[in-house]
Amino acid sequence: MSFDSIAPVYDETRVFDEGCFNAALDFIVERYPPAVYKKLFEPGIGTGRIAIPLAERGYSVTGADISGEMLKILADKLRRRQPPLNVSFQKTDVTALPFPDAAFDIAVAVHVFHLIRDWKKAVGEVFRVLKPGAPLILLFTGIGSEVPSIKDRYRAICAEYGHPVRHIGMQSDTDLPDHVATIGRHVEFIRDRWQWTQRVRIDKTLADIGARFYSSSKLVPDDIHLKTMERLEIELKKQYGDLAVDVEVPTRINMAFVLADR
Repeated sequence: MSFDSIAPVYDETRVFDEGCFNAALDFIVERYPPAVYKKLFEPGIGTGRIAIPLAERGYSVTGADISGEMLKILADKLRRRQPPLNVSFQKTDVTALPFPDAAFDIAVAVHVFHLIRDWKKAVGEVFRVLKPGAPLILLFTGIGSEVPSIKDRYRAICAEYGHPVRHIGMQSDTDLPDHVATIGRHVEFIRDRWQWTQRVRIDKTLADIGARFYSSSKLVPDDIHLKTMERLEIELKKQYGDLAVDVEVPTRINMAFVLADR
């Protein structure tokens, strides 16, 4: 699934607590220092919101993404950096990477495998371009500028109208352990270590869902999407009255380390 259509607003919809974010990346650096794991690969590099701070921490980052518009934003960010950062990228499909075997020391993937229909093939390609035994880290950076209960209600209404909302690829991180066990890997989860509470406006969440800024709404047929949004707005006005109000949303950063079995 390409994010070309929302590239200009992507970063602002994926907000997170800077302190928690930096602490999570520093945790990766401490466990896998760039002096040893220099060459880092990121499938779904997008606008570079993860790649750039990783490069700032000393990694040589190579990325791949199917969205040309996202990569244009990344290229513009990199052009404005002085001194230049060690970040390169290619526009390509993660299920068919143009890199040789064993080219990288480590990989970091952020919110990407649920967007790839043949996600198991994509995982296999990532391991192909990693050195034998090298780690793959899945990083979940939080919910962004959304209210999960509203997003869940959107999905429920869509289902009532006959269109259950599902990811096109990996459905949840629980899919991962069973799959990687078949290729001699296991998963180590770190959950709820970096937590915070953010304030999100109801009307902002409603507008972002309406504009299909999240993958859960991109494949919903137009007629169902419009009916769902109309009904959702009515329900939210009844619940909150004024939609220009903030609600507190607890969120967190989680990680999954996909490691070689000993």
